Amino acid sequence: MRRSVLGLVAVAGLLATLALAPPAPAFSGKKAKVWTGRVAAFGQRPAGGRHERQAVRMVKERLKALGYTVGIQHFRLPNGKRSRNVVGRTPGPLRVVIVAHIDGVHHTPAANDNASGVGTLLELARNLRGTEGVRFAALGAEERMVTGSQYHLGSLRFTRALPQDVKEGVRLALSIDMVGVGTSFHVRGLEASPNRSARILLRRARALDISATYLQDTGQSDHDDLTRGGVSAAWIQWRWDPCWHQPCDQIERVKPRKLRRAGRLVLAATRHVLE
Repeated sequence: MRRSVLGLVAVAGLLATLALAPPAPAFSGKKAKVWTGRVAAFGQRPAGGRHERQAVRMVKERLKALGYTVGIQHFRLPNGKRSRNVVGRTPGPLRVVIVAHIDGVHHTPAANDNASGVGTLLELARNLRGTEGVRFAALGAEERMVTGSQYHLGSLRFTRALPQDVKEGVRLALSIDMVGVGTSFHVRGLEASPNRSARILLRRARALDISATYLQDTGQSDHDDLTRGGVSAAWIQWRWDPCWHQPCDQIERVKPRKLRRAGRLVLAATRHVLE
């Protein structure tokens, strides 16, 4: 009898603790748009330029304020200038990699492509702070039409810095790119059929009743160099944006509800992988 009573007391104590525990943070499309707007406000951000550096500093300070261990990866561009990645990490073996590129093309504030991805990444970082096994990377020099490279140079630098045994432990990797404007929502990948990361995202989309379809591409975002470098990755994107790479890619067009759909999906997939 005494053991039964003690067992009931222990269970009651556990239930009380769970009841007092704060709920897991929810993804806010409005907060993601605030950060999207702050990135876009720097103006055009071609790789190696002053505004790209300003955005890097802002992301670095935000990740540090959220409690991440933050580092900067420098790398040289074909024109001799330098770009950089901001990498925020949590303790524990690496299981999830989430990236978004900071840079844009000339003559546009690049609000959707890709301040929207960075804003979404920073809101995810708020949701996942204190969660072990996650690495966020805000990458430079993704836009190949600016750098003239065949590679997305920021993701190439990031991927090459990961030891092989660390790469093998990653269960989910993705690029968030152009998630604030569009009419169709996609999980994309290099492969004809979804790779592991894409399958996880698509399963979570079904569980959340989010309409998302798989679309193969030829490597038009940072998932390209992640995947080719040994980290099987997917790309989250809203299509189509008529202002892609145009001066009209302005913050006013970015929709919080679209940011929220992308963010909810990535957050759910990450939590599922880390359960």
